[in-house]
Amino acid sequence: MKSHVGLVVGILAMCCSVVHGGEPIFVPVKIDGPVHDPANHSYWFGPFSECCSVLDVDGDGDLDIAAGRNWYESPDWIKHEDFRDGAETNGPETDDNSEFAMDVNRDGRPDVVSSGWMRMKGAFWYENPGKKDVKWKGTRIHSAISMEGVIHGDIDGDGDDDILCNHWGLVQGQGMTWLEAIDREPWFVEHVIGTEGETHGNGLGDINGDRRTDVVTPVGWYEAPAKPTEQKWTFHADYKFTVQVNGAAASHPILIHDVNEDSRNDIIIGAAHTYGLAWLEQSLDSSGRRSFTQHWIETDFGQFHTMALGDLNGDGKPDLVTGKRLFAHHGRDVSWQEPIFAFWYDIQGGKFERHLLAFNHLPYYPGEKNVNPPPNFVPAVGMKLNLADMDKNGRNDVIFSGKGGLYIFYNTGATPSPVGKHRLPPEETYPSWRAWYD
Repeated sequence: MKSHVGLVVGILAMCCSVVHGGEPIFVPVKIDGPVHDPANHSYWFGPFSECCSVLDVDGDGDLDIAAGRNWYESPDWIKHEDFRDGAETNGPETDDNSEFAMDVNRDGRPDVVSSGWMRMKGAFWYENPGKKDVKWKGTRIHSAISMEGVIHGDIDGDGDDDILCNHWGLVQGQGMTWLEAIDREPWFVEHVIGTEGETHGNGLGDINGDRRTDVVTPVGWYEAPAKPTEQKWTFHADYKFTVQVNGAAASHPILIHDVNEDSRNDIIIGAAHTYGLAWLEQSLDSSGRRSFTQHWIETDFGQFHTMALGDLNGDGKPDLVTGKRLFAHHGRDVSWQEPIFAFWYDIQGGKFERHLLAFNHLPYYPGEKNVNPPPNFVPAVGMKLNLADMDKNGRNDVIFSGKGGLYIFYNTGATPSPVGKHRLPPEETYPSWRAWYD
C-alpha cells in the first residue's frame, strides 16, 4: 500500500504545481511511524513525536535523525530506542513541542535541546555521551507552565547560538525569555526582556538593519540593544498579525526574510491553529517611521505551525517550506478534517509560487464506515521542520516528523533535459506483445 500512496503523492505534485525543466523532484522515504494497534492505544495517526532534529550523533560524518525518544542511525536508519528521557506520550500526544541539535557543553559532540508543556513544563538539554549504548543525561534549562517551544540563534552577537523560549500565553511570573549560552556550567544564563508579545509563536532576526538579532512576536517586535544581556530591550507594536477565523496563534518559528528584495527585512508568519499564511511587508516613510502591511499567501489552508527557509531549487535564494499537522489538539483545530499537506514556495519577490511535497485526504479517513486497512504512508508536518543535505548530493532535503511518522523527502534535482534512455524493458520482451503499428 505504501507504494500506491507514494505514487498518488507524486501524481498530485505533478498535477497541482508548476512543472518545468527546473522543477526539483522529491522522493519521499518513510523512516518510521506509529504501529496501528488499537488494543494498545496506538494508531496509524499516533501517538508519534511531532518533532525531529538532524545531527551527526555518532561522529561518523553522516547526518542522523533524532525524533523524540528515538534516534535513527544513517545510512540504513537503524532505530535506537529510548536514548533519552522526556518526549513521553500523554494520551494521543507526545510531549515534544520542539527540538534541535546544539553542542551545549562545547565538547565537539552535538546534543539535543527539547521542550514540552504537558509533563516537562519547560526545556531540557540532553548530553551526547559519545557512545551508542549509553543513556543521554537530561538537564533542565528552563521552567514554564505555558511552554510552547524553543528556537536557536545568536542573540547576543558573540558568535555562538543562544536559545529563545516561547510561551503560548502570559502567566504571572513569566515573560519573554532567552537563554544566553556560556562556556561553563550551567551553560546558560536566563534573561527576561518583557511581557509584551508573550503569546504563541516568536522568531529571531534583524528587523531594523542594525545587524543585531531582534525578537519578533505576532503583535510586535523587541529591538535588541547594543548590549543584549545588560540593557533594556524596546518593544515596538508596529503590527498585529490578524486571521479570519478564531485566535491568531502564530507559527513557531516566525521567520525574518527580505521577501520583496528591497533591502528591508519582512516577516513570514503562519496561523498555527487556524487558516492562513502571510507575510508582513516592512516600510519606512520619509521620517523613518516603520510600518508593516499584511499580505496573504494562503487563506484556504490551515495549521501552519512550523516553517523553515532554505534553497530547494538551486537558484541560490531561500525557499519557504511549511505544512500542516495531523490532528492538532487531537482533532479540535479548525480545518482538522481537511487534507494534510507539505508545501514549498519559490518566494519570487513576494509571489510565493506554491509547490507540493505531499497532499492527501487522510484526516477524513477514520470514519466508521471506512473498511479499508489503515494507511502506512502519512507524511504530516509536525512542530519542527528541517532542511539538510542528507545524502551529500549538494541539495537540501526536507525532513519532518508528524503523528503519522518520520519522513525524508530526498531532493534529487531537476528532471534532466534532454531525458536519457528510459529504464522500461523493450516492448518485444513482453510475451503478450503484438506490433500494432504495422
